[in-house]
Amino acid sequence: MKIATRSLVVTVSTFIFALSLHANQQIVLSRDTQPDRGELRGIIELTVAPGFDDARVTLVLDGEKIAENLHSPYKVPVDFGTVPIEHRIGVTVWSGTKKIQWHETVNRGHQPLTVKVVPVDLNNRLFEAKTTAPEDDPIVSVALWDAGKEVAEATSEPYRFTVPQSAVEAGFVQVTAKAKSGEEVADFWSTTGDVHVESVEVRTVPIFVSVVDGNGQTRDDVSRDLFKVMDNGAEGKILEFGKAFDQPISIALLVDSSASMTYELEHVTKAAQSFVERTLKPGDRCAVYAIRDVPRRAQELTTDKALVIKAMAGLQAGGRTALYDAISAAIRDLKNEKNRRAVVVLTDGGDTSSMASFDELDRMATEAGVPIYFIAYETGEPTEQNELDRLNYLAGQTGGFIVTANAEQHNLQAKYAAIERDLRAQFAIRYQITDYKRPNAWRKVRVVLSSRNLTARTIRGYFAP
Repeated sequence: MKIATRSLVVTVSTFIFALSLHANQQIVLSRDTQPDRGELRGIIELTVAPGFDDARVTLVLDGEKIAENLHSPYKVPVDFGTVPIEHRIGVTVWSGTKKIQWHETVNRGHQPLTVKVVPVDLNNRLFEAKTTAPEDDPIVSVALWDAGKEVAEATSEPYRFTVPQSAVEAGFVQVTAKAKSGEEVADFWSTTGDVHVESVEVRTVPIFVSVVDGNGQTRDDVSRDLFKVMDNGAEGKILEFGKAFDQPISIALLVDSSASMTYELEHVTKAAQSFVERTLKPGDRCAVYAIRDVPRRAQELTTDKALVIKAMAGLQAGGRTALYDAISAAIRDLKNEKNRRAVVVLTDGGDTSSMASFDELDRMATEAGVPIYFIAYETGEPTEQNELDRLNYLAGQTGGFIVTANAEQHNLQAKYAAIERDLRAQFAIRYQITDYKRPNAWRKVRVVLSSRNLTARTIRGYFAP
């Protein structure tokens, strides 16, 4: 879990074929030759020429491991997106006791779309947004947000704003940058940070908590006095407490469009569209992912609901289910988002073709602190119990839950509504702990309520920074 970041993912997933079937281009990665690749975009099949027989290959893209212990023919399909941006590819090859490594940078010089907000004159509440953007997709505007509303906009550099007094007092400033293509990115400034004193660390940790009563209903009327946060067995001091729905949210909506959903896709996408219409508020962001043979984005993160609806309407069914790959891709794409994060997965079955293992997905989701909500969609085909058990475990580990739904429109809408209520009713808690520094250590988190009729649901832990 990245302690300083927050955001939300919604996933609807299905059956997917091998990723490489839809690769537009193949490039060969060799230690000896690194030719000019030109502009790489879309789905590219990376093929490694290891230089050894019977080698094992690991690939890292922009610091994230995308393949490990690959064997011949050493191929990995990767979606580089619709806009070429600079990427760094790392290759490690083992053969017996021999080990070689090399790196290659592609799309060199093509800057990604980024924004970072920094204080210029805090006493006078003056902030500046620093940006980068691809040459062929320049930034057209930068907006300042306050309490979920856009309060100012700048269309030329320097992107400077005098923020409201209330935002500075709250210690939270949000900006978004929009490119010509409509793609958007966001950044936040916060007064909260880590303080290190010799070998003792004072850390503040943000978590989101849902409260459920004895009837299984989500509650948002629970007093702060009932909450106690236990971090690695020690009680944390609650510094901030409030309703999380007032905070912005980023949603990656992965829509199940596998072959098994051919006759259900229209029904499913309409329910997902209704979920977006009800859940998103001004300042929230949403992306759409088509889950077939390739986990790829059908719509970049945007605040425009119409673009989200259009992307879902254009999805077509086909292929098998790479469920773990789909969730992993969404988490990777949202790793730099600072909103609340969650994954909502609608799937009609278990994973059938992912390259990522369940253990790898479990580790990634746990580190990211992303709550995952599953809708197990019944199409008549049996789902193995162990697959359901895995989904239930992953949901519980990350602070989400699993529900089942069938083809009845009212039934499916009700399941989405249950997730919507949970997101609306979440409490945002920031607590403080004082502890000996143990970087990268796993820390268990438990929220206890002093009421027999109430249960708290949140992440089960995080890795200390």
